[in-house]
Amino acid sequence: MVLDNLILIAETLIVMGLLVVAMIQVWKIFFAYQITERDITVLLFHIIPIYRIPFDKIVKMHEAPFYEIALVPGVHAFTRPFARRVVIEMRDRWFIFAFLTPDKPAAFIADVKRHLSN
Repeated sequence: MVLDNLILIAETLIVMGLLVVAMIQVWKIFFAYQITERDITVLLFHIIPIYRIPFDKIVKMHEAPFYEIALVPGVHAFTRPFARRVVIEMRDRWFIFAFLTPDKPAAFIADVKRHLSN
């Protein structure tokens, strides 16, 4: 009886863990980021462009942990819920902040800065 209950609890915890991992991974299916010659594009399902950040509107960029910017108003297009975010501050936009979660934030910022200098 006790062993059956322990097995049931263990199975439940395994299923819950798998569901949490699946929920975290599903965000990568929804959003992707593409750096073009003129802007950063947020793509829905890796195909449909839903948001653009023109390079001429970018004021500054930096990395931040998710808990520092979770309640800051802006465009939160994240692919990983608890990962470090790239904070992009913009001018002449309704929302002056955009928060993205590329796989390698430092490399993403360096790539965007390389495009900005051209």
